[in-house]
Amino acid sequence: MTAHIRFIPVTEIHDPLTLSIGLSGGSGTGKTYTALRMARGIAEVITGKSGAPIGYVDTENKRALHYKAAFPEMAHCDFQAVDQTGHVVGFGPERWIEIIDAAEAAELPVLILDSFSHAWEGVGGVLDMHAIALERLVQEAEKRANGRYTVDPAKYGQLAWAEVKPKYRRLIDRIVRAKCNIIICTRAKPVMQQGFGDKAKNARKTKTRREDVPWDPASDADLMFEMTTMVILDPKAPGCPVHQIKVADQFKGLLDPRAKMGEPTGRAMAEWAKGQGDAQQQKELLDKARDEARKGRNAFTAFFNSDEGKENRALIRTILAECQELAKDADASAEDSDDPFANEKPTLSPEQEAELLSKIETENEANAT
Repeated sequence: MTAHIRFIPVTEIHDPLTLSIGLSGGSGTGKTYTALRMARGIAEVITGKSGAPIGYVDTENKRALHYKAAFPEMAHCDFQAVDQTGHVVGFGPERWIEIIDAAEAAELPVLILDSFSHAWEGVGGVLDMHAIALERLVQEAEKRANGRYTVDPAKYGQLAWAEVKPKYRRLIDRIVRAKCNIIICTRAKPVMQQGFGDKAKNARKTKTRREDVPWDPASDADLMFEMTTMVILDPKAPGCPVHQIKVADQFKGLLDPRAKMGEPTGRAMAEWAKGQGDAQQQKELLDKARDEARKGRNAFTAFFNSDEGKENRALIRTILAECQELAKDADASAEDSDDPFANEKPTLSPEQEAELLSKIETENEANAT
């Protein structure tokens, strides 16, 4: 077996990387239009020509066709829960894998899956599969019990997941290893808040693991963190990457929460995937900013106001809050003395403690009179 294992020098690897981009959001956040615009930019870079085909898997009653005049290069697939004979086939993992296989066979440079939430909560999706498996396991347990004891369905939930999750993980792995670039659109639901204004936070845990993001994607948590980039759009700013769940340093300069994503975003990401972008230089600059912040506020301020800092100020601002915290921690550490006991609380001898206690009691009696 070891004879087939090869370690290849990276200087000999020239195959472009592939992108997997996650866009999530509620109704009216611009997921479909944003995905199409980004896909157009990606396809143009990958193929080297405008008008390159965009694969679009539509689970929402051909909604993407509302944009067919604006995107004539769209190659549309009407993906339904029933087949041509009316038989319910659902949105199980195997069908999505077939879709990706077909897109690769067609040599599509980019594929949009909208809405991939159907793979999780749609007919025949993961939650549906889990419910069916759980029902079967409980029925089998009740048959074995034969009325001798009461079967608790809650005890069989994990067994049901053990049947379903491997099938879904194969789908996630297929997405990660796809040879075409993929943009995945999922729905997001608002999360009930506790507190008000700036102090408001989510009243329950969400899949994003963030208290400051009031949206929860209708998908599996594992999927979001497998993406190259994962953002949640907000109705207040359609098309803008307001909530950045997973954004590598290579892309921080591309994603401005105040600016809509579109063709330029897709082009820049595709250039990075081809190894022709300046993303590595951007990452090195951000790492340098962090290093300066670790030296304290004065060092970071000097770097921020240097020629290099001024030239790249917009990029540095993408991690400004992080750098401020690093500098604050650094200054707090710098206050420590070379004396390892400098911060130790002073200790008193028993005589000193008695004298101090007597003094406090005398002061208290004087104040009382």
